[in-house]
Amino acid sequence: MPFYTPKAFLRHVPIGLLQDYFAQRKQLQDINWDQFNESSLDGLHDAICGLPEVDAREINNQFRAVWGMAAREYMPWLIQVAREHGVDLVASMGKQSNAYERAFRFFLEHPAIFEEARALAHWENLPRRSTERRNGMPKVAPDINEQTLAQFGEDLSQYYQQTQGRGEHCKVEHLVRAGHIDFLFAYPADYTDTIICYEDDGHFARKEWKPAFEVVIMFDRNLGAAEFFAEGSKDVRESIAGIFTRSVLGVDEVPKRVPKPPYDLQPLLNPNFGFPTRPEDNILHVRLKSIRLQKWNDDGRILFEIGGRNSRKSAIDLVAEALNEVRLPRDTFRVTQAGFQAVFENETKRGKTVSFTITAPAGCSLRDSDEDMILRRCLRDWGIATDE
Repeated sequence: MPFYTPKAFLRHVPIGLLQDYFAQRKQLQDINWDQFNESSLDGLHDAICGLPEVDAREINNQFRAVWGMAAREYMPWLIQVAREHGVDLVASMGKQSNAYERAFRFFLEHPAIFEEARALAHWENLPRRSTERRNGMPKVAPDINEQTLAQFGEDLSQYYQQTQGRGEHCKVEHLVRAGHIDFLFAYPADYTDTIICYEDDGHFARKEWKPAFEVVIMFDRNLGAAEFFAEGSKDVRESIAGIFTRSVLGVDEVPKRVPKPPYDLQPLLNPNFGFPTRPEDNILHVRLKSIRLQKWNDDGRILFEIGGRNSRKSAIDLVAEALNEVRLPRDTFRVTQAGFQAVFENETKRGKTVSFTITAPAGCSLRDSDEDMILRRCLRDWGIATDE
């Protein structure tokens, strides 16, 4: 994806959409829009730069957000969230010239849905090392209102002040997805910092400021499962789980941490191993894309990884080709990691591809999208994962 600049954004979206955008903002109404085209936009760029600093900054932030959501990996979030709100984005996609136009038009016509998709895409890309899943939570619909959010923010603030000396302010935002998944985005205040900057009047200054850091919680009411993202050790996420359970769910006793489900990858060495699926899963095919083997009581590893040209070939085929079953029988190895690729049927001819990795005994890169939840169940059907 090209690097974002305001001029690059202006070149990638139609002039008519830009005119609609500024009409909504009641700005730049006195300029001649007919003079602009995709190759002659310097005048428009100069007009935007001539707006008050606070307006130009807001416009740039919105353009950058649209630019980010136009990326190939983020566009499916716009489609999925739009569908959940009864908006068929796919039907109109062919009418737009490029991904930037599609994202910008959706931003103009459905700003609330756009922000929801952007928040979910952000959640999907949070670092896994700071995320912990907790099963065994109460299967309840939390009564989340302004008072609940304020109390949760206050409790988080108190925790961080007592343990880390930061967090004296904490704003909490909430959204619900699919009617049963609650997301809480909390922004505690970080330590005071000094920045070198220009003020709105152009004055050069050194200013103290307090940035915010993130604490994000995903709670599935139907499964009684939650994921907690917070920087720091497991003890930090353990404490946040307790604050969430008491402040938001209204439960005094915090459920104990349930170990992650173990994964048994050994069946994959069976040359006759298959990936059966159910018709309602809409899975076109599944293949084993990579497999990592390690000799028992030995640190040496062998990685077999299939290329992308033959979509039907499996990494286990490479194992059969490479291993000498007399000198290196399969039972002398244990499987320590496997990479999978599943293709789901959708509106496109190629389908939607989901790639994920399982690392023995308890590592799994799947998250909580609709396709990921199907694949979690498939792992149990295949005998690779036990019930969570």
